[in-house]
Amino acid sequence: MKAMTTEPSFEQLNKRCERGIAKMSDAQAIVHIGELIDDALDASFERGAKRALYLLGELSNRELANTDRALIEYFRANAWAALSHIANVRRSWSWESPDRQAELLALSRASNHPGFAGLDKVRRCQILTNHANLLHEVGRSIDAIAVWDEALKIIPSFAMARGNRGSGLKSYAGMVVDDRERAILALHAFDGLRSTMAEDALYDSVDTRDIFAHFAKQATELAAAVNIGAVRAMQDLNHGYEGRSKNERAYRRWCLEHRLFLCPLNDLGPHLAAATDDLMLPPLTEGLSDRPDSHLPPPIIGFFSQMKQEYASARFMLFEGMTSTRVHFSDRGVALTDTLDYPLYSLASERVRTAFRIAYSLLDKIAFLVDRYWALGKVPDRISFKNVWMVENKARLLPKFEKRDNLPLRGLFWLSKELFDNQLKQTSAADGRELHGIRNALEHTYLRVSEGWAKPLMIDGTSNNGFGIAIGSDELEAKAVRVMQMTRSALFYVSFAIGVEERKKQLANPGQLIGSMPLYGLEDGRKRRDPF
Repeated sequence: MKAMTTEPSFEQLNKRCERGIAKMSDAQAIVHIGELIDDALDASFERGAKRALYLLGELSNRELANTDRALIEYFRANAWAALSHIANVRRSWSWESPDRQAELLALSRASNHPGFAGLDKVRRCQILTNHANLLHEVGRSIDAIAVWDEALKIIPSFAMARGNRGSGLKSYAGMVVDDRERAILALHAFDGLRSTMAEDALYDSVDTRDIFAHFAKQATELAAAVNIGAVRAMQDLNHGYEGRSKNERAYRRWCLEHRLFLCPLNDLGPHLAAATDDLMLPPLTEGLSDRPDSHLPPPIIGFFSQMKQEYASARFMLFEGMTSTRVHFSDRGVALTDTLDYPLYSLASERVRTAFRIAYSLLDKIAFLVDRYWALGKVPDRISFKNVWMVENKARLLPKFEKRDNLPLRGLFWLSKELFDNQLKQTSAADGRELHGIRNALEHTYLRVSEGWAKPLMIDGTSNNGFGIAIGSDELEAKAVRVMQMTRSALFYVSFAIGVEERKKQLANPGQLIGSMPLYGLEDGRKRRDPF
């Protein structure tokens, strides 16, 4: 945010904190606050970061341009990052961190603000890269990769996005069970890390020596662990199942473009090799007396398969709802009233609504899986994705999770923070409250969906005069895709988290005699409805 200068003294920092912004222009106030945040971080000056947050709140009360409002959120995130650094939160394994949560929310608000598109390219890349870096730090590597990719769409040579994406892929590869997929992720991690040293790499800072060394070290570690040349020769990402019909091929391409296949390779891009849902639970270990029906596979396996099926079916409903251009025969003869607000009533619209509902409900089912696998003892009908981590009826993390050494499980916990509910209201996502409102309206009240082109013409906006809420069809489709992507990430994180726990069991009992039960895949032909 500022050029390299001599660090101010403690007395100068205190004087800078005492300066108000009432007589400053918007631009002057933004510069002053930015310098205050930088100095607070450099000098580990807590008062400076807190003063910056106060001034940002004061500045936000003015009539500001949208670009300035987006910038305020970015600066707010930087102030929270400075406080985290000063409190040494970044090196702590503690799951809970109000500073991190506030920083994530500010970065989410910055990148989702209408003024974001008006910021210069480098600033947009900085916001997205910082957001992705923090997601990766809390264990959400899958979600971080998508955000780094957004930054690289803006400036493909942006070095910090390239390198940190490489670090994220390296972490992701370490969680994947399949040898081939793990090796391919590691290869792309290596390429990303090495690309930070290319001639075209664009850095947003002057001194890059430490950054170079950091990324080079990780690249060297990968080269020592993986035969890079051999993996590059065998990866063949453009080979895979395309589909039989024109419609199936369109569906698979759509899934690839939206990163909705349950395959880690889909996070590398819309590669045909990723057009499969091969995510499975890891091998599970049980005691012989753990279950009375131990001759059958553990119930968790069937439950995970059921969730996968619900996810895949909701995904196809969403595709059909978003791509349908015809009136379905089931809609013919259904007498409805034209309410003069360009309402959208159709089977296609209902498919989008249903896909949203199923995807959101799957998050609560994943919470039920967390309760059962980690033996939390929760009351099943009170479990939600938001509260499963907490002491009953309290906004306090269960002691079992406080410093648990399980990165994907922590990532799942931090993914839950994107949601909003009426008891645990804090969220780390700019649209968390909106997603909750849509879900609640779909399940319990009234979601009025208008044709997307007409929504801006509606006088009452989203209020619907207190009778439910209103939304455009394009907005609902975008939110449904978003919830589907959240659910996809959650399925990955819970599978990886169980894998971490199962490996801990093996390490704790190295000499234990273990029997095995073979499990077989369900053939596609068995998925046909039995007519009898």
